[in-house]
Order: sequence, then structure tokens, then C-alpha cells
Amino acid sequence: MSVKFLQISDTHLGYNQYGLKERGEDFFDVFKEAIDIAIDEKVDFILHSGDFFHTSRPSNEVLLNAIDQLKRLKEANIPIFAISGNHDRGNQVRDISPLKILENFGLNLVENGSLYYEGIVISGLKYLSKVAIREHKGIKDFLEKILEKSPDKNALHLLMLHAEFEPFFPNSLNLNKEVPEGFDYIGIGHYHIPQKPFLMGNTTVLYAGSTEFTAYNEKEENYPKGIHLINYQDKEFDYKFLELKRKRPFIRINVEDNLEKLEKDLKEKLEESYEISDKKPVVILKGNVKNISYKDIYTLIEAKNFNEKVLHFNISLTNIFETESLVESLSDNKEEPIEYKLKEFLDDENLYNHVIDVIATLKTFDTTDEVKKYLKENPNLLDI
Repeated sequence: MSVKFLQISDTHLGYNQYGLKERGEDFFDVFKEAIDIAIDEKVDFILHSGDFFHTSRPSNEVLLNAIDQLKRLKEANIPIFAISGNHDRGNQVRDISPLKILENFGLNLVENGSLYYEGIVISGLKYLSKVAIREHKGIKDFLEKILEKSPDKNALHLLMLHAEFEPFFPNSLNLNKEVPEGFDYIGIGHYHIPQKPFLMGNTTVLYAGSTEFTAYNEKEENYPKGIHLINYQDKEFDYKFLELKRKRPFIRINVEDNLEKLEKDLKEKLEESYEISDKKPVVILKGNVKNISYKDIYTLIEAKNFNEKVLHFNISLTNIFETESLVESLSDNKEEPIEYKLKEFLDDENLYNHVIDVIATLKTFDTTDEVKKYLKENPNLLDI
């Protein structure tokens, strides 16, 4: 058997990141590019491992744009198979996935079962909440039932998952223990950094990654965004990563107590960005500082007209003195500081540090209006 397919995941269509329509268009730009590649490569089908949409309630415009792309695939006779991720299904929404709507336009939703397509078994397990996973003590039982009900035990068997696995998500599922033998290939979504495929026994495993930045972080910045072209022949999977060119550049700069250096770094990074893309970049400014403030940076941006060359500035400063004094001031009882109570209440060190940083950041502003303006421009500050 010979077959060629695209593995794609976490397209998050409809995400107007930072409240910007341009960012929503970016997510569709790279999705359209992926469809272009599928058509140009004449693939047999596409696998999408979850988070097709960014929300379980996509707007009418987003649905129509998605339908337009599915029509292109249908005209090219390329089926697409997908599962629901945590964003598609909605953590708090007890409703059907919006992907069900797309079934009328060519998308094949594979939810906790299998479809038989031209001699290939394509299976999927949608995202399960942590509560459901705890109740069932993992996902192995679900996968064993999928194998039991397979329409052809001897066929090539492909599986799509959208779940948290170690080591990428601490204290989560162990892939080796959860997946029973019987699957030839597993395409995994949810983790946004693409990984090269690896063998787990006789199974080829691939973490697909996302097609765009949904929450920019240092781990992701050195990894390209793209999709995966898979060729299966003679019982082997041949792999090629295809970087997406229409993504928007992201620039990260470490902020120090030196505005002249920041100005110089910004100019250099912007010049580099425009050499590879005509899209205005998103600039991430982060740092631990003592002597400069948000006001200083905004003043620099306006004075040097950086706004004209940048789509959005995402600024996150931690004032060392502010943070230290904040932790001290949070305590009314020297024997039992409230910081310990916060840690106990939040029960998560990363979350605790995030809350402390958020409070320290907001304390740098003088008025409520300044805080409101900053939160409007940086809504992901409160993402947890």
C-alpha cells in the first residue's frame, strides 16, 4: 500500500489574538496555505488532530471562511478527517462540537471511533477533560475499545489524539502506558511545538504542533510553524516538515534597564523581520527591571514611531523592587505570610508566580484608566 497525507493540528481558526482582526486573518492565512500545499501535493487526505477552531462558538464569518476552504478540498477530492480539541468542544459547554456543522461541507469528524477509508482505518479520540481522564484512570480503555471495533484488523491504522502527555505536560499521561499495540501511526495535537516523528514500538508517533502562535513563549520561538507531509510505503512512514510562509513574524526582546539599547535592538529586529515578511510583526517585550517603567517604553515607542512598523506590542515587565516589596506587603502576620496562603490556595507554583507578576505589573500604573488601557491592549496577561 502507498498513501500520502498531510498531518495538521491546532489551527485555532477565529482567534483574534490581542483583540485584533488582523491576527484572526493570520490564522486563516496559514490554514489556506496548508490547503494550497495539500492540493499541490495531491495528497490522499488530511488528518487534523484537534483545535480546528479557537472556540466552541465560532462566529458566522469564521464558519463561512472555514467552509470556503473545505469546499476547495472537496473540489480537489481530498477528504479531511478531524477530532475535537479542548477549544473545539469548549471546557464549560455541554454541546456538540462546531465541527459537526462542517460535516455537511466535507469534514469527517472522527469522535471516539473509526472510519474506514479506501483500505485505511482512521480513528480518533477527542479531547477529554481532566475529570473524565481521572474517572477512567487514563485513556487506555477508550483506545482499546477503538481497536476492538476496528472494521479491519489488518488494515493500516491511523490514530488522532488531542491530549496532554509527559514530558511536555508535567504530571500528565504517559504515552507508552496509555496506547495499546495495534496503531501504526499516531498524530497528536494540543502541544504547540512540532516534533520529529519517533517510534514507540512499531508505532510512528508525531506531535504536530500549531500553525500559528496562540500564546507566544520562549520555548516556541526557536521552532518553525508548519505542517507535516507523510508518505507511507512498504510499511514505512517517510516524513517531511513544511514550514508555513504566511505566518506573522513574532519578535522577542529582553528588556534591560537601558532604553538606548532597547531602541537599538528594536531597530535591528524590525529590519530583520521585514527582510523575511511584509507583515508587521508582533513584538514581545519582557524583562526584570529596576529603573524603567511601562511609561518609559510607551514614550520611546511613540517618539520613534515604532507603532507604524509593528502590529502590536505585548509588554510584560517585572520590577524587581516592586515584586519584593509586594510580597512583603501582602503579609500582616510575620509568622505566616500571605504568600504561603496564596501558594496553598493556588496549589500550583507556576500559577502563584504568575499571579504575583500580574499584581506587580498592575501596581506600576498610577491610575485605573491606565490599568484598563493596558489590560485592553494585553488581554493575555490574565491567561492562566
